[in-house]
Amino acid sequence: MVFQRSILAVCVGLITAHAFADVPSDSQRLETIVVSASLAEQDLTKAPASISVVTAEDIEKSAATNIAEVLNREAGVYNYNSGQDKIIIRGMQDTSGSYTLILVNGKRTTSSGAMWRGNDFDWSSIPLNSIERIEVIRGPMSSLYGSDAMGGVINIITKKGEVGQLNGQVFTQFNRAENGEGKNQHRYGFNLRGGLTDQLSFNLSGDVYHRDAWNRPGSDPEEYYFVEKDTQNIQGALTWDVNDQQSLDLDLTYNKDKRPLTRDSLTSWQAMEMERTNIGITHRGNWSWGKTEAYIGKESGKIDDYDSEYDNPQQRHYKQDNLNARLFTNFNWLNNNMTVGSDYKKQEITDKVSYLSGGTEQENIGVFVQNDTHINDRLTLTLGGRYDDYDNFDGKFTGKGYLSYEIADGIVAKGGFGQAYKVPSAYQLNYDYNMVSCGGTCKIRGNPDLEAEESTNYEASLLIKRQNWNAGVTLFQNEVDNLISRVSLAKSDPRYEDLFPNIWENISEAKIKGVELTGGYNVNDKLNFKANATYLDAKDVSKPKKVDLTERPEWMANLAVNWEPVNNFRVVADANYIGKQTLNANTGKELGGYTLYNLAFSSNLSQNLKLDYGIKNLSDVDLEDKDTAFNTKVYGRNYFAKLAYSF
Repeated sequence: MVFQRSILAVCVGLITAHAFADVPSDSQRLETIVVSASLAEQDLTKAPASISVVTAEDIEKSAATNIAEVLNREAGVYNYNSGQDKIIIRGMQDTSGSYTLILVNGKRTTSSGAMWRGNDFDWSSIPLNSIERIEVIRGPMSSLYGSDAMGGVINIITKKGEVGQLNGQVFTQFNRAENGEGKNQHRYGFNLRGGLTDQLSFNLSGDVYHRDAWNRPGSDPEEYYFVEKDTQNIQGALTWDVNDQQSLDLDLTYNKDKRPLTRDSLTSWQAMEMERTNIGITHRGNWSWGKTEAYIGKESGKIDDYDSEYDNPQQRHYKQDNLNARLFTNFNWLNNNMTVGSDYKKQEITDKVSYLSGGTEQENIGVFVQNDTHINDRLTLTLGGRYDDYDNFDGKFTGKGYLSYEIADGIVAKGGFGQAYKVPSAYQLNYDYNMVSCGGTCKIRGNPDLEAEESTNYEASLLIKRQNWNAGVTLFQNEVDNLISRVSLAKSDPRYEDLFPNIWENISEAKIKGVELTGGYNVNDKLNFKANATYLDAKDVSKPKKVDLTERPEWMANLAVNWEPVNNFRVVADANYIGKQTLNANTGKELGGYTLYNLAFSSNLSQNLKLDYGIKNLSDVDLEDKDTAFNTKVYGRNYFAKLAYSF
């Protein structure tokens, strides 16, 4: 019934939009091309998914230190930062952030869901200056991408080198907190891309980031709110245009993330070092009958981890090897565009402490097909399906159906449904696997009786795009069966132990529904506004009395103003609102809302040299002062300056 009311609301919107629409000419229509929704190029507004794009210019304006900070400004996206960044889409949340699939140039990056309890390695491992754009898909895409895409997909697309050109950038950025101890952050890096010969081009990027261990003003000098952090990243790609029809890409990435020994509370110390190497090769073909792409890659990661709260041994070592392969083709037939493909994943984990067997492995192969039928010039029907076979769970089919209708030039109504299926992670299944969690305040035990999660998502959107403004509304409902969640055991439960008061369990049924509103307005070439808001109602409906799913903000909103009062000088002001959220469903404990304000300035010192500077968290919001029960963290008021030279 909720979905039916949603469709009715969109239909009313369609009538209103059609009645008052001023139809622009073809020269006025501005299209944004995306590839993530169908593995083929499509207009953003017509793509069969709720999708938005973050551009390289958006990233520059944000003065962010990693990708997670940028994504936090998108509709329906929440950065659950507990000291480690975790990107949550439409309330699909766990302690690892594993509901969000991360792709780099369409290729899977797997560490966030498996490499040790949801570290934020992925979000700091891509050099920001190497990014061309980020495509954000909200809602499940399992029919195309498989299990990890139950909440959504983030596809990070990097800049490419072009034959006959040489372009690049070097930059340095400095942030300093106003209060507290350990105030400084530094980041610097480079990007170089261009042609080596008439057939060879390359892209090479790297950056280095350092954050001092910071403790809040007024807190114990031995208790750090954010631990010290050092990262080094380098990413390179070599493209060989074999001929007019074929090309080969060789990708190599190296990431290192070090958190030196730091006191993270009055009673504990921790240290961590993460290192990852990824190498892959891609073949692309552009034939008379269609396009093909084949990829195979090997990812190796290791973690050295120390925590004084661990049972002996307190120093632990973890290793993970992932083999990923993917093959698909796009081709047209009659009024259709079809994508057919298959992918393979094998994950091997070595952990001699946390697993009695010394480790574990998971293997999965999937086949998928998606077809876009262009019923006429304005109406497109998308149908898709995928079958996944797992080595430790039953195989499963997931489907998708989507309809997109361009009611007038620049006005699109679209909607449909998508299914998702997600097997539990290895650490969630193993009863003997235990790790400190809950920000260091508890332990969570694995549960071998867990069942795979399944969901069905419905959504309906109305999008209007004009030369000077745009607006959109999306209504969504996600019905999740067997949602895996951390559950606090009652002392009367035979599984309860003082050290293990929590366990992973399936919630038989959860329902997450909401509304996303987006809009933008260009007053003129010098002034524009961009805003979005998300309402979320997330409930555990398995109990006689429905209760809220925890730590999911009811409202989120973002507003950004971009103003160029004089030539070569720009002002960007933005606000990020996080609304109230339930902390404990049993007691009704809630956490209040808060707003973060940022102010940035940009000056072109010369044709090639640009200076960005400003203030982040202008009002110096401190969540610990608001409520010590917050598990999420924000950095205090801090000032930044970034100098970039482009050539």
